[in-house]
Amino acid sequence: MYRKSTRHRLALAALLAATATVVTLDFRENSGGPLNRAQEVAISVVAPLQDGIGQVFGPVGDFLSDLGNISNLKEENAKLETEIERLTAQQRRVPEIMLENDRLKELVAVKDQDWAKGKTLAVRVIGDGPSNYEWTAFVNKGSDDGIKENMAVVSAQGLVGRTFFVAEKYSKVLLITDPQHSVGARLTGSGETGVASGRGLEDLRMDLISTDIEIKDGETVVTSGFDKGIYPGGIPIGRVTEVQRNADGLTKSARVEPVVNTTALGTLLVLLDSGPIDQS
Repeated sequence: MYRKSTRHRLALAALLAATATVVTLDFRENSGGPLNRAQEVAISVVAPLQDGIGQVFGPVGDFLSDLGNISNLKEENAKLETEIERLTAQQRRVPEIMLENDRLKELVAVKDQDWAKGKTLAVRVIGDGPSNYEWTAFVNKGSDDGIKENMAVVSAQGLVGRTFFVAEKYSKVLLITDPQHSVGARLTGSGETGVASGRGLEDLRMDLISTDIEIKDGETVVTSGFDKGIYPGGIPIGRVTEVQRNADGLTKSARVEPVVNTTALGTLLVLLDSGPIDQS
């Protein structure tokens, strides 16, 4: 095999050398000379060989040329990957931005309600209370923005709670679901008033309802306005889901499902004109 391959190589070399000789001699001869035909034959043999060699080594040359551009290609690729990551992150935020936009539109509509016609301040929830035994939320505005303790906080759906700790740059809101929270409440059907209190993970409980009052399932409960000015009257609190007679036989209680989902709060409104009435 080795000898055969060597003979082929020698034959090819001899052919190329003969061709070169023929071409050289032909330059010294007229176009009609005897070597003209030999030149044509030689070219017809060599040309395909040259074309094959070009096809084999041409890509290699291109590859070697591209090696010098690898660093540029890496840099460009890194830029493209960074841009893709940025656009992907923006795309992921689209649903969140759309949801926040809808909430802001709803809050604008709240201004048409009688209980929200005073001064208000939009705030954004930035975190939950640190304890599993308190139902609170932190918002991104504080005393520097005019917030004081015991101001009503609402969403587009209704009552969220009240401010009960205020710093310069943020405030803490006591949610209506917290066991420490209670609010004067009124049944919209009969006008009967009572007190709605938080019970943590359970629905609110409205107490001090006369046994003579008929309460319908799904009846709306709103703030009564009898809280020394903390809560304006008419803010939606929730809907009655169950009624039961108390052991004293004189009053009954209602289970009230809040209209606000306090575990999924976004942008809220602080009613700056609310707050305790100065009794001095």
